[in-house]
Order: sequence, then structure tokens, then C-alpha cells
Amino acid sequence: MGLNIKNERTVELVRELARRTGLSQTSAVEEAVRAKLAEVDAGAGREVRRANVDKLLGDLDRSLTAEQKNQIRADEKQLYDGHGLPV
Repeated sequence: MGLNIKNERTVELVRELARRTGLSQTSAVEEAVRAKLAEVDAGAGREVRRANVDKLLGDLDRSLTAEQKNQIRADEKQLYDGHGLPV
């Protein structure tokens, strides 16, 4: 196992992270990689949730008749002003 970082800026960043956290350089890299992987996973989760919400909203839209949609819009006009604030 080996990792040879030849980018001086990256080496400086690792040293700075290690200094600020009190970790070894190896542990600092490990923690940074773990944090980035968690961020990537969370982003993928958001995309999946967004796709699910979009599907549900599409299903709801298709299930409503034109009359029902018009009634919802009329009800909204009674609840909110022209700026979208509650009346």
C-alpha cells in the first residue's frame, strides 16, 4: 500500500489539516476522504429522494381532474396574497 502525493498544494493542505485537527497526516487524509465520501453519498440520496418526490407529484397531477386543479388554484387564491404570503 502506498500513496505518493506529488502535488505540493495538496501536501500543504494535508499538513494544515493534520496540524489543525491534531491528527497524523495519514489520519487527516483518511478523515477527509471519509467525509467527502459521506458527502457524495448524501448527494446521491438527495437525487434519489428528489426523483421520488417528482414521481409522486407527477402521479398526483395525473390523478386530478381539470376541475379539481381549478378548485385547488381557487382555494390557494383565498389563502395567499399576490406575494405568496398568507392572508
